[in-house]
Amino acid sequence: MKVSVVIPVHNGEKYLAQAIESVLTQTYQDLELLVVDDGSTDGSAEIARAFAVKDRRVRLISQPNGGVVAAGNRGLKEARYEWVARLDADDVFLPEKIERQVSFIRRNPDVKIVGTLAWFISAESGRLGLVGTEGPFSREEFHRILQDDDPIFFVHSSTLMHRSTVLSMGGYREQFVLAEDVDLWIRMAGAGHLMLKVDEPLLLYRLHGASLTMTRNAEQRRHQRWAEACGKARKKAEGEPTLEEFISWEKKRPWPERLRAYRSVSGERLYQKAALHYACGEFAALAAFLCLAACLNPGHVIPRLYTRKIAPALLKGLPEKSPVPMPVHGGKEACRHAPGT
Repeated sequence: MKVSVVIPVHNGEKYLAQAIESVLTQTYQDLELLVVDDGSTDGSAEIARAFAVKDRRVRLISQPNGGVVAAGNRGLKEARYEWVARLDADDVFLPEKIERQVSFIRRNPDVKIVGTLAWFISAESGRLGLVGTEGPFSREEFHRILQDDDPIFFVHSSTLMHRSTVLSMGGYREQFVLAEDVDLWIRMAGAGHLMLKVDEPLLLYRLHGASLTMTRNAEQRRHQRWAEACGKARKKAEGEPTLEEFISWEKKRPWPERLRAYRSVSGERLYQKAALHYACGEFAALAAFLCLAACLNPGHVIPRLYTRKIAPALLKGLPEKSPVPMPVHGGKEACRHAPGT
């Protein structure tokens, strides 16, 4: 089984070499690496070209700047192999990532997308805590999520995708830029394609001030909600709302519902900002943003703090044979790697 890895990049020279090296040093070596340079004006193309000269598995594909969706689709179409891993230019594969995912696919041959857990890391690569712990980790959990009409989320760079299935679904859709991955997961799930996660952190997911998650968070969240609304419309055999129609619908909701939505979204956004301040060692700002986030959206903040920090700290203080019971999400025990460093 051969694997294609696609790295779309636009002016990503700061971290690109580290991302490429993390692919080429995988324990699973039967792969190719496509770096899709999306009209970079920095040294990104030169970095990729230097790797291509040294390692024949590396291919540089250059195109005029068309955006991350166009670059991602170009990589899917140009890939030579049936399984395609996606890696953002500022993220890093851990050494056994692809090997573990290939082994998982061999045990579950009908799966179409396999994700993993990931470590949040700072700009300087310090590990902060886990992300992507919500599952699904089993077929039963996958079907339960579908039955509950809940979306499935992956850390994009953690995914290994069945290329022909993704292309048959139309690949990434341009109009959902900032949430093109979420839109794809929702469409895949709606079509009944099995998507699961390996219950291990096999990716380093970088959190820094210039990332889209931080700079355009509100817009990204809106596009995610729009993708979910489109999925529900398809399930009812209705036409998908345009973005303008969706925004108009959100504005017309009763004010108590809009207030709840505002508190939820604002709390999540402030929690992410708190995480960024934590990554930068700015602990006064961390405390302020964390308190605000917990006040606005305690249901989002408190379980994460408990799972990722409080319970592991308690666990360290107890005898080895008396573990602290970990919270259960969707019938699955929370990952015990959650403390971070």
